[in-house]
Formats: sequence, C-alpha cells, structure tokens
Amino acid sequence: MKLKVNILLFFVIICFGACSSIKTVSQKSDTQLNTYTDGDISYKNQFRFKSMFFESQRLEALEEFDKAAALMEQCLSIDPLNADAHYEMATLYISIERIEDALFHAKKSYELDPNNIWVSRLLSQLYQISGNIDGELSAYKNLIEKDPSNIVEYLFLIATAHSKKGSYKRAIQVYNEIESKIGVSEELSVTKEYLYITLGDVDLAAAEIMKLIAAFPNEIRFLGMLAELYQANNLTEKSIAVYNDILEIDPKNSAANVALAEHYRANSNHLKALDYLTFCFDNDVFDLQTVFQILTSYFQMAIEEQKYLDPLLSLLNKTLINHPNEAPFHVLSGDVYFQLNDSKKAFEAYEKALSIGITDFLIWNRYLILGIELQEYDRVYNNGMRAIQLHPIQPTLYLFSGFAASNNKEHEKAITLFNKGLNYVVNNRPLKAEFYNYLGDSYHFFGNDKKSDECYEKSLDLIPDNVVVLNNYSYYLCLREKDLEKAERMSKQCVEQSPNQSTYQDTYGWVLYKLKRFDEAREWLKKAVEGDGKSPVITEHYGDVLYQLNLKKEALQYWKKAKNNGGDSELLNKKVSEGVLYE
Repeated sequence: MKLKVNILLFFVIICFGACSSIKTVSQKSDTQLNTYTDGDISYKNQFRFKSMFFESQRLEALEEFDKAAALMEQCLSIDPLNADAHYEMATLYISIERIEDALFHAKKSYELDPNNIWVSRLLSQLYQISGNIDGELSAYKNLIEKDPSNIVEYLFLIATAHSKKGSYKRAIQVYNEIESKIGVSEELSVTKEYLYITLGDVDLAAAEIMKLIAAFPNEIRFLGMLAELYQANNLTEKSIAVYNDILEIDPKNSAANVALAEHYRANSNHLKALDYLTFCFDNDVFDLQTVFQILTSYFQMAIEEQKYLDPLLSLLNKTLINHPNEAPFHVLSGDVYFQLNDSKKAFEAYEKALSIGITDFLIWNRYLILGIELQEYDRVYNNGMRAIQLHPIQPTLYLFSGFAASNNKEHEKAITLFNKGLNYVVNNRPLKAEFYNYLGDSYHFFGNDKKSDECYEKSLDLIPDNVVVLNNYSYYLCLREKDLEKAERMSKQCVEQSPNQSTYQDTYGWVLYKLKRFDEAREWLKKAVEGDGKSPVITEHYGDVLYQLNLKKEALQYWKKAKNNGGDSELLNKKVSEGVLYE
C-alpha cells in the first residue's frame, strides 16, 4: 500500500513539472514557477505548493479573492523565497484593496526577480496607487532600461507623474521628448498647452496650438481652440481676429458666430451682436431654452433702449417661423409689440399664446386690458370667461369681462359679473371703488336708478376724488334732473381736478344748463367744443345753450355739425330740420 502511494505521488510531480509555465491574471505570461534547488523542501511539499498555487489562481479567476489569498499565503509558508508567489500575493491584495500588503509582496518579488518586467510594472502601479511619485518615477526609469521597445508608453507615465508632482516644466520636457519620437499630435499639444497655461505662459500655450494648426491646416477646430485660448486670457483683439479667420474659411461656423455675438454683447455693442445672432437663429444653432434666454435678455435692454426693439422683433419672428407653437415666444412677441405701442399686434400675440396653452394670470390680465383698449368687446368677454374658469378668484377678470359685456349692452351679464368679482376683492379700496363705479353705470343703463346711485355713493365713499365716478354720477343726475345742486358740486370738482378734460367740461356745462345758468354753461361748453369738436354730444349741447341765448343761427350750425359727426337721435334730427330746440 505504501509503495502504491509513493508511485502515485511521483507520477503527479512529474506531470506538474511538465507544465511549469504559469499564466497569472496580471498577464505575467512569461513567468516560470520557481523550481526548488535546495533539498530542504520535500517532494510532498512541492506537490502541496503547486496544488495550492493553481487552486489559488482558479479561485482568483472566480473572484474569490480572500480564499485565493489564504492559499497563496500557505504557498509562501512552504517557500517564502518564491518570486511568483509574492507576485500573485500582491495582485490578490490589490483585489481586496490591501495596498500596503500588496506593495510589500511586490517589493519582495522584485528583490527575488529584479529582471522581470511584469513585476516592475506591478510595482510602478502600486507606487501610483499609493501616491509615491518618486517610487513611481524610479520604477518607470527601470522599465525603460528593461523594456526600451515601450519607451513612449513609459515616457507618458513619467510626464504624468511629474505633472502630479507639480514639476510642470519637467513634464513639458518629457512631452517634448515624446513628440520628437512620434511627431506632432493633438494629445501632446493640448496637454502642453494646459501646462503652459498653468505656468502662466499664454504665448507658449498659443504656440502649441499654432503647431497643431500648421500640422493639420484642414482642422478648423484648432483655430477655434486658439481663439478660445485668447478669449479666456482677455486677449480680445487676437481672439476676434482668429474667429474672423474661421468665418472666412467657414462662414456658417456656429461656434465662431456665437463667440463673436457673445463678445460684442459683453462689450455692449448689442446691435453688432444681433447681427451674428441672426445667423445663429437662422440655422437653429441654439436650443429653444437658450434662444429664449437670449431674447429675454435683449428685451430687458430694449425696455431701456428702444433701438433694440426692431432687431429683437426680427429674431423673434425668425424663431416663430420655425417654432410656431411655442407659447412663451408669442408672449415675448406681445411684450415687444406693446413696447412699440402696437396694441393690435400685441393683443394678437397674447391671444395666440393663450390659445396654445399659456395659463399665466398676468398674461390674461394684460390681454384683456388691451382688448378693452381696442374695443374688442366680444373677444374680451368670451376669453375673459375662459380666464375666469382658470383663475376663478381673480377679481380683475370679472371686472374686464363685465366691462366688455356692458359695452355690448348686455348689462344684466355685466351686473352679475361685477357682483361676483366684488366677492374676491380683499384690502384693495381702489379696485373695489372701480367695481362699484361700473356697477353704477350698468344699473343706470339697465334702468335701475336707485341701485345705480347706491353704487356710485359706495364708490365715492372709498375714493372720494375719483373724477370718473364724480363725472358719471353728476351727468346721470343731470339727465334725470335730480339733485342738480349735488351734481353741480361733483361736476365742478371734476373740472377743478382736470381743467383740460373736454368730457368733464361738457358735463359741468350741461349741469349749469339744467340749472338755467346759460351764460356760465356757454363758457364751459365752448371750452369742451374747442377741446373735442368731433363729439356729436358736446357739439349738440353747445348748440342747445346757444339757442337758449337766442343765438339761433349759430345753434343750427352746431346741431348740423353734431349730425355730421355721427349724431342721429330723433331730437337732433328735428332740431336740424326745423331749426328749433327740442328737449
């Protein structure tokens, strides 16, 4: 039995010895597993060593690093002077992030096998990982001596190490040595450019990029790099010159156009900047967010300086041609037209934005105000009702919608809207006064004089000197010939506060007329006619007071003028046809 075991052991040893070339995970493919020359290690231990060595490598391949390391430690307990075992031990410790232990075994492997390239590579990597730059540099120099065929690779590593160390000039020298071996390359020149910038030498940094331009004349991007370098270092004139060189070669170069636009914008030459931006907008260089930011910034400037409005509008229109359904741009277009005092186009632009999907209350508010100014009462009312659905507690929406309804002679709708809107007015006396003013008007036209007077009184309680309310209230009292003394006081207050307003002059003159103070009435109605001779109401009133003063011929002239200006009441027609005052 014992004899059989010895024979089997001998057979295994022979087999293992025949395949003694070991390929490790670290590519140490040319490493031979050491044979034992001292007679102290028995065949049995040699068998155990090799069995555990190969099993460790198998476990390493399966990423069971702890188990693999434990076996390799047993190998080293059998043969502590085995260079391969120390090498494998180092790679295993790297895998489990025990760097100091890995470095210990790598050094030991190097001591035992100093001519092995893979050991030297491993040692350089460990010096790099551990931050030992001097050790790293020494290892690379050692590798150059042992492996000169890969000198360029090692020189790159040496240059990188010098850079990490802060030895930038030495790093540049090494890069120059590499360049002498492989020629001009983008990687080398860009790296040296960075190092020269770090050293504060812009001229030498630029020289590196110029070297690339000379070597690769068809690569426009190198010109761009040079321009950016100059720009970043405040060498403005040089930067502009290079960007212009780029545009001579490639007029559609986006980067150059953008850079020049930004340069002129930064230097407050905004009109010049807009010229370059026109190209960018024509060619969709920017994403929409960037476009919007640019346009918004120019709009802010245009508010202060009107000269930017027209070129800004041109850029906006270009954008809207390509992106007609982008609501924010329609809003901005409305803002520009508003600044240009083109209320009609502003109104249309806001309406387009709202139709696409803008829900912002302020835009709705602005749109409705413009609509009232333009007397677009149908659109104001219909869209105002949409706005109320979106913002049901915003009182101004009810105010504008009600105003539109009132001007369309839908006074019942107007009254309903005004009353609803009043419920949402909080701590805003002027706004509440406006609601009561318009309610007073609507109740008047609806024929409810009692409610009308109550609303005017509430409005004046809030804002006693509101000339609009004072004027309307006094005029309607005058028409009813009720409380004429009160009407006279209120109307007089209007002409005192706004002495050149024809409407207030007419009201005051008409109140005086109803009080039969004809001479005073003539004085004020004459002022009103001189201020607004196209109003049929004012000219008719002036004709009436002239008739009362027995100036019948002159009265007839003004009645005819009133009719020519659009007056078409039954009484006016009788006055004109008969030359007699009818009231």
